[in-house]
Amino acid sequence: MSEPLLKVQGLKTHFFLERGVVKAVDGVDFEIKKGEIFGLVGETGCGKSVTSLSILRLIPSPPGKIVEGEVIFEGENLLKKSKEEMRKIRGTKISMIFQDPHTSLDPVFTVGHQIAEPIELHQVIEQHLISAEEVPRKVIEMLKLVRIPDPEHRVVEYPHMFSGGMKQRTMIAMMLSCNPSLLIADEPTTAVDVTIQAQILDLMRELRQKLGMSILIITHNLGVIAEMCDRVAVMYAGNIVEQADLKTLFKSPKHPYTHALLEAVPKVGTKKGKLASIPGMVPSLITPPPGCKFHPRCPHAMDICRKKFPQMSEIEKGQLARCFLYGGGAKK
Repeated sequence: MSEPLLKVQGLKTHFFLERGVVKAVDGVDFEIKKGEIFGLVGETGCGKSVTSLSILRLIPSPPGKIVEGEVIFEGENLLKKSKEEMRKIRGTKISMIFQDPHTSLDPVFTVGHQIAEPIELHQVIEQHLISAEEVPRKVIEMLKLVRIPDPEHRVVEYPHMFSGGMKQRTMIAMMLSCNPSLLIADEPTTAVDVTIQAQILDLMRELRQKLGMSILIITHNLGVIAEMCDRVAVMYAGNIVEQADLKTLFKSPKHPYTHALLEAVPKVGTKKGKLASIPGMVPSLITPPPGCKFHPRCPHAMDICRKKFPQMSEIEKGQLARCFLYGGGAKK
């Protein structure tokens, strides 16, 4: 088998605050294959976005710090790269679409100027792949790629003249302008309505096919996961609690948290008096409960769950779960 494009091992990212240490990411492991769409799903505050920012070394410091682990991309550990080396990797090899395109685009520059900026920096100045005279043509090509209508005229317009969906497409065009191997999409459809959401997801699938890149999708929306991903990791309170291919995860979830998430999704054609919910609250990441972090909310909690932290166990081929119902090992 070929080496994965990205391999995250034992990643820990903590935030050192006056009230204590927030263990936002507390030992995360996963890998993404070439050409794969990989989903990272979980409740708000579970550490998904911090994981993505850690991959790109964009954690605000202080108070944040990557305290442990490895991020192996194309065979090299990104955590050992210098700031200058990371600056060259961002945009050229790994790009990221952030949650809200309204705040990601600068209102005082034209859309064309903002797409041209990374092209000029990486492809003209650093890599000498194209000449400065070719940049306007490349900008229009990118707008066409993401289906912006009449790109020759819209290239001189400002972000406020674009709809929410067109702003998100513009962000995608900007991030893809230097042909990255990996695109990280952090809640890419949060700020748009459901119709535009479907269009954005269709576009991302189409671009994966055309460009052959890998995509890491970060979301709390299981509908987006079901529509987009090849494999999925479920995250809870700073840890991945289950990982499997899409079909296996939806058909046969193992971890009680994964099962509860799927049960909480409304199903077309079924009548229920009340939607299922997960009791209790997400634990504090400063003072998490002892043992399994999910045990205070888990209907299957046992004595060992309250005392020891479970390890990932392979239940079926390619399906891993962090639960004592399926072995779980023990970390003292």
